[in-house]
Amino acid sequence: MTRAARLTLIIIGALGMSACVVAPPPHYGPMGGPAVVVRMPPPPPRVEVIPVQPYRESFWIPGYWRWEGNQHHWTEGRWERHRERERWVDHRWERDEHGGWQQHGGHWRQD
Repeated sequence: MTRAARLTLIIIGALGMSACVVAPPPHYGPMGGPAVVVRMPPPPPRVEVIPVQPYRESFWIPGYWRWEGNQHHWTEGRWERHRERERWVDHRWERDEHGGWQQHGGHWRQD
């Protein structure tokens, strides 16, 4: 392939990429990830039967409703190793100023 042909292919490829759909920038939540905002409130939390603690340093993280597709799906709670000098902040949903519901993911926060 000649140099001119390679250059032509590169230019065509670049022009093709420039024709991609440009989406508006996502709204970011407080943890830096894209915020999940929906119109349907989450169902009440499920009552979970917490299994036996697998080891002494483990910490129970409760289940939560996540938004997937077009509905809420339950994510089961789990045991996780406790982190020194950090505390767990639970997943939560909050009503926003436009009447929607915004999901805030659970995370470890430094104390």
